[in-house]
Amino acid sequence: MPFSSFSSSSTQQINEQSSGTVRKRQNPQHNAMVAPPRAIKSKVVVLGDMGVGKTSILLRHDGQGFTSQMSSTLGASYICSRSRANNGREFELQIWDTAGQERFRSMVPLYMRNSSAAMLVFDITNRQSFRDLASWIKEVERIDETGNVLLFIVANKCDLKEMRMVSEEEGRQFAEKQNAHYCETSALSGKGIETVMSSIAECLLQEQQRLLKESAELGHSSFDLATSSVADAVDEKGAKRRGEEKKNGSGGNASGRGCCTIL
Repeated sequence: MPFSSFSSSSTQQINEQSSGTVRKRQNPQHNAMVAPPRAIKSKVVVLGDMGVGKTSILLRHDGQGFTSQMSSTLGASYICSRSRANNGREFELQIWDTAGQERFRSMVPLYMRNSSAAMLVFDITNRQSFRDLASWIKEVERIDETGNVLLFIVANKCDLKEMRMVSEEEGRQFAEKQNAHYCETSALSGKGIETVMSSIAECLLQEQQRLLKESAELGHSSFDLATSSVADAVDEKGAKRRGEEKKNGSGGNASGRGCCTIL
């Protein structure tokens, strides 16, 4: 999809009587650029136990390569990246990398606020990090009252096949029960990382389009995908209704979240 185009208007002739000459001046519309669609801004939070590779994944995505000498994140760090959905629409992902240590758990609600998606990372060679996903998901559900935060379970260190303690099948089954998307990555080789990011962009686009439709049905048709996030799309009335669906278990799934389709 081209980012800009030019009009095909012909040039105009302007008779300048003061000089008695005829000059050709290009129609201003000829050079008028069609501005590309603005990137849709969305906040993504990365959660998981200490040492599972959250920061390494993000550094890989940010083009900084892999290092085995990675210190633990203290509090949180932040990167901003661009990803595209399948239709070419660009997303500006504001990604918050949180600390996995227990002493920083109290800060999670701060970084979760207004998030559109959550990446829940575990280490396939560390079964406890897989078990702990349940508590991380409960934390997301406690903070996300509307049930609209999209979940992505990321199985990292898939290059360490001989040390694997959680099978891909088990990981996928768990993700399905949580109505979450499942991806396998290797921060060492970079495998799967860009797939995760493009999948997040695709799912966010589908979710925002769904919420835009709901907003229009509720009489709030001024929602702008380019300037708003999924969280912004949930008006008070819609949030209350989805909260009731979640409570009653009638939102199409146990968690109340919608599940997008990756084509």
